[in-house]
Amino acid sequence: MYPYFASEIKEDKVVTRMKTLDVDITLTLDLNKCVGCGTCTLVCPKEAIRRGPVGAIEKGYANLPPVLVDEKKCSFCGVCSYMCPFEALELRINGEPRLILVEEGALPPLQYKEIITAKKGKKAKKYAEGEVIAHWELCPAGCSTCAEVCPNEAIIIPKPEKPWEKAPRVQIDQDKCILCGLCVNACPAPGALEINRTKIFYDEEAEHTEIWDRIVEKLTTKLVS
Repeated sequence: MYPYFASEIKEDKVVTRMKTLDVDITLTLDLNKCVGCGTCTLVCPKEAIRRGPVGAIEKGYANLPPVLVDEKKCSFCGVCSYMCPFEALELRINGEPRLILVEEGALPPLQYKEIITAKKGKKAKKYAEGEVIAHWELCPAGCSTCAEVCPNEAIIIPKPEKPWEKAPRVQIDQDKCILCGLCVNACPAPGALEINRTKIFYDEEAEHTEIWDRIVEKLTTKLVS
């Protein structure tokens, strides 16, 4: 029966497929690149992507993909692939890497700084400015999930120099932070972390549609754990 939908795990990749008589589209998640930052879940226009338990995965308590794609909801538009900071998602049409929304001018060229993360040496794109704020008085003592998952080691759990001194439970190095949002998604404490992306860098003179405007609006809306 067509269209045919499927999702399967192949070694270190999760492949989601939609196939008709003349079109075969795959969306492939590379588990070696994905950190579970949640950018794809945020920008997906069909809400077809769910985030897995990234904190438990990092701690070794769960053996699941960091994100899960619902093949029946996915429109295979490629927005998640285009916006993934870690290039962990790839859309192919009949075997060829393609992003139709970019080709047709719906999405403008991103402007970003490419970095190699301090943890695991992953390639990442930083295309936003803003800050992550820690309301450390709301942090559960001894948690450290945010520091453990941060791909660029931008979060530290400080220790007081003297036993009687009170130190913040979380400190964030904004210069190292790539604003991926992983810490906010992983934090188990309501309100303890928030991310404020104030600007998305892209070629503002390039052609784009309201699809892009909605993506920027989503990314620049404050997110709280």
